[in-house]
Amino acid sequence: MSLTRYFIWFFCLCFIFTCVCGVLAALMPQGMGAVLTIFPYLIPMIWVLFKFLKREQRAPTQAERKKITWGFSLIYWLYNLTFLLLGIWVATFSNPNAWSDFQLYLQEPQFMTMVLTMCLLIAIPMYVLTYWFYGPQAKRMAQKMFSSS
Repeated sequence: MSLTRYFIWFFCLCFIFTCVCGVLAALMPQGMGAVLTIFPYLIPMIWVLFKFLKREQRAPTQAERKKITWGFSLIYWLYNLTFLLLGIWVATFSNPNAWSDFQLYLQEPQFMTMVLTMCLLIAIPMYVLTYWFYGPQAKRMAQKMFSSS
């Protein structure tokens, strides 16, 4: 079975919820917007599981679960990297030094350590949560949704 449709749904929903959370973060007091970091991943992940369960009438198999977990993580991080680079490109219109400033930051070990630490603090729990959610939780949800009562 192809999981492509679920990956496309995940990407589209990530984009929509990133825009919504971005607007909400801009309206929140400074520093509070970081709370919304996980929602553009979490909401689409749950939404796509419901779509999967309704369409397939079962929980994902172990192989599908692994593919979905890796696929969602890869989509999310490539999506973020792409829009980071796009944001820097857009910033160069108003600040021609934006790209060179970014390159200077990349050469700073302290900056790179902080970025790597933040990415791991987000990536590891997201991966584990997705792997769990598409496993035991999906089985419980499928059982409740499709068991004859």
